[in-house]
Amino acid sequence: MPDLLSLTIDGRTIEVEAGTNLVDASLKAGVQIPHYCYHPRLSVVGQCRMCLVKIDGVPKLQTGCTTQVMKDGMTVHVDHDEVKTAQEGMMEFLLINHPLDCPICDQAGECGLQDYSFKHGQAFSRFSYEDKRTYPGKERIPLGPSVVLNMNRCIQCTRCVRFTEEITETGELGFFQRGSRAEIGVFPGNELDNPLSTCVVDICPVGALTSTEFRFAERVWYLDKKPSLCTGCDAGCNITLEHRRENIRRYKPRLNAEVNDHWMCDYGRGTFRAYSEPRITSPERRNARGETRALSWADGLSSAHRALTQAASMGRVGVLARGATTTEEAYLLRRLADALGTGDRGVLHEPGPERTIPNPNGGVRGNELTPNRRGALLAGLAPTDTGTDPNGILEGAVTGDHSALLIFDGGAAGKDNALSRQSVLEALRRAGTVIVLGWARTALVDAADLALPIATHAETAGTLVNSQSRLQRFERAIPAPAGVRSGVEALADLLRFFEPDFGAATVAEVFALLASEISSLAGTDFDQLPANGLQLEERLG
Repeated sequence: MPDLLSLTIDGRTIEVEAGTNLVDASLKAGVQIPHYCYHPRLSVVGQCRMCLVKIDGVPKLQTGCTTQVMKDGMTVHVDHDEVKTAQEGMMEFLLINHPLDCPICDQAGECGLQDYSFKHGQAFSRFSYEDKRTYPGKERIPLGPSVVLNMNRCIQCTRCVRFTEEITETGELGFFQRGSRAEIGVFPGNELDNPLSTCVVDICPVGALTSTEFRFAERVWYLDKKPSLCTGCDAGCNITLEHRRENIRRYKPRLNAEVNDHWMCDYGRGTFRAYSEPRITSPERRNARGETRALSWADGLSSAHRALTQAASMGRVGVLARGATTTEEAYLLRRLADALGTGDRGVLHEPGPERTIPNPNGGVRGNELTPNRRGALLAGLAPTDTGTDPNGILEGAVTGDHSALLIFDGGAAGKDNALSRQSVLEALRRAGTVIVLGWARTALVDAADLALPIATHAETAGTLVNSQSRLQRFERAIPAPAGVRSGVEALADLLRFFEPDFGAATVAEVFALLASEISSLAGTDFDQLPANGLQLEERLG
């Protein structure tokens, strides 16, 4: 066990591990040491000098980021007149050349320079502005497809340079020129185009680096922010979902050192765009002539019950899940499959390119477009008939081996998945009864005999199990449109036709049933799941 040392900072005494960086240690005591260049995952350079502190027994102020707690009984002062004078001086230096364009800067509202100028700056400057340094022609420079540079706003903290050197190890960025003319840029012949390139925007403390995806899209103080999970692949990155008036504006990485740490890939950031597809907002039934008419939820569910019951008595029924089906939704689908007496159930496996997100434990990898396949397996949505393959369930439906197919399509609407291929859709139109629970107006929904509208991942709550077999919880971020139900509500209501005594109606209640059946979840509660997720004892393939 590491040695614990006593540290007193601004009168608050705590114990920290020997070697802890003073900036990090201060946060444990509830004291913030201001800083720009320091980042807990990057090398220490001590460039910005904002983190100066007074340490008892040391004659001069010291930079907190280059100081480690190595002595028991160390006493540090942040709220000190000498420290405040130094901080005001550093803010004055930083603001000498910085443009006063906060009203038009994309970083306004989440800018470290703005925040510290209020907290640690002063209302005047002793410097003349006639000789203000500028970088003419370098205000909107694309460094790559995802990042734009405004050099006039740069405070030369070098976080972005160190990120490309130490985290992605691609080294596209560097410092050029010298002294006051030093500037950030890409090396000749290169561009900033690595899979994590937009992370440099996240760690830039000012408005020097902005995202082409979010640039001038929204003022950040209008955004509602909710913790969630990325469903772009099975890495399970923790994110903050930011929206305004139920319109998702961006995803940003949320710290979880066990999964994606501080980072997120560019692909995952853009997956929210799938939710802009046209929606279905009421149950629909298609007749033999291909005409559809809207139904009430009561009629839609009773129609699904009749169709599934008749199909089960006549032949085989397939139950198939796709996309971001939550563990709780998969559990209910498994209960439905049991009630129908079919072993043909499973979650569609959709492989994708491998994506690696660095973390202190070696990184997390994702290579599936089905973000919760392992959660579905945990819930029992695995084929029980020997030789039955989830992808084969779909093939069985289109070849007539199944008299009915129940599809839970919780995935992104697109043309590159197994359920959108023209050959599959044409075959499904000729197949037996096809019932789809989906959220988007897709070709699959148009081919279904009965379609029931469900909420998207952003509009519901649940758990997902990532590629490391870590079960993680997420909450509803935005309300679903009128007439749309969550997957758990829709499936629970449908299951009650087969099991009248089934009483679970919420995600937490369904999770409790799941936990009662799975030993690795015994004693866990949905509302009490750890913030960084629960590592399952058994690795799911």
